[in-house]
Amino acid sequence: MNTKKTFLRRVADEILDHETAQQIAEQQLAIARNPDWAEGYYHLAQLLRVQHNPVDAKRNLLIALEKKPLLADAHIALGEIYVAEGELDRAREHAEMAARLGNPRLLEQMQRNGWWFSDHKLSAED
Repeated sequence: MNTKKTFLRRVADEILDHETAQQIAEQQLAIARNPDWAEGYYHLAQLLRVQHNPVDAKRNLLIALEKKPLLADAHIALGEIYVAEGELDRAREHAEMAARLGNPRLLEQMQRNGWWFSDHKLSAED
């Protein structure tokens, strides 16, 4: 039974990987048609994160923020990547920006996990 579950899991993962790859290609085409579409780069980055490709995801999030600096979801996603990389100061910058833009989710998560910084405690009031 365990071998059957393992096989089915592998098949499901391959199907999901194929679907995600198709969605990435479609998103890249949409961006090629509209290269100023910041949200397109954000969505592409999220798909790349699903495929465990943080380097390209980060690159696309930075492009999204270059095109639209007030895109809170991109600040959150980039902050999450920085957390995973251990770059907590950078993560904090993006978490605080997202909180100022109305989405405190990452900031609250960082506070719950006890990620404090020497210069000050994380807070949405900053």
